[in-house]
Amino acid sequence: MLQKKITTLLLLVIIISGCTSQINRSSETPVELTPFATRTAYQLPTPSISPTLEPPPVSELPTQITHVVKKGEDMGGIATMYGVKIKDLKAANASIDPRMIPIGTVLIIPSGNPEQDANKPTSIPTPGVIVSTGAPICYADPSGGAWCLIKVENTSGASVEDISVDFVLSGPGDEPETRAAFGLLDRLPDKATMPLAVYFPKAPNQPWQIGTRLRTCNPVINEKSRYLVSTVEKSKIELAADRLSAHVSGAINLQANQPDANIIQAVGAAYDSYGQPVGIRRWDSTVGLESGSSLVYDLTIYSLGGPIDRVDVLVETRPK
Repeated sequence: MLQKKITTLLLLVIIISGCTSQINRSSETPVELTPFATRTAYQLPTPSISPTLEPPPVSELPTQITHVVKKGEDMGGIATMYGVKIKDLKAANASIDPRMIPIGTVLIIPSGNPEQDANKPTSIPTPGVIVSTGAPICYADPSGGAWCLIKVENTSGASVEDISVDFVLSGPGDEPETRAAFGLLDRLPDKATMPLAVYFPKAPNQPWQIGTRLRTCNPVINEKSRYLVSTVEKSKIELAADRLSAHVSGAINLQANQPDANIIQAVGAAYDSYGQPVGIRRWDSTVGLESGSSLVYDLTIYSLGGPIDRVDVLVETRPK
């Protein structure tokens, strides 16, 4: 019995020793763990400068200049008033018939920022041709503005076009203001004379100092294909009793054997007894003119200054 217990006890000791040895061997050899990806929380960095939610700067676009047509006004006179070329005024108002403008029509004046008006020259070009100019003269109007005119005579020996003159008007205590005057006709034939006029909406204090310089004047290129041959007749000139207006009518004769005219214009220029220009006005035909035929023109010129002594008429006919 005792021997049997001893035998059992020895078996237990042997089993326990084997288990302890196996555990120790396992602890001596490290188990290699296979790595795998896990999602790790990530915090975005805090910006060092806090953003400001400000609206973008507003673009300072130039204010558009418009003109409401009044009774007795035409596109030529309005172009002269603002010192722009008639063709530019027509282009800015392409949907409006320049020969029939109803009263109250709003015209767009092709000008930029009013504080830096497009009429105000920013550079002085060199004229391609030099022509003669008379003494400039300015007339005050009741609204506080001033009309300035100058007589231009073509003494170059050939036709010229794109004539413009800079007027520099100044007075006591006022900065000089410069505006450009453009011809009411594109072309000025040789030995012909035409006044140029420009309007200063806010004239300086009087007495005025008036300066001028020829701005542009170019020889005509391809004259025969761009301008048609025509003559003008002054059949009737009626001066008002005070001689401050003149009604002029006559005929424009288009020479035969050339294209028909689609642009027919007549400019009446009024002069005083001293030969100074006192008024100018342009007439535009509402119809075309066939080659070899005639067309009646009719216009009234108003004096900006003294009595009218005479009226000269120039015409221009073009195929387009």
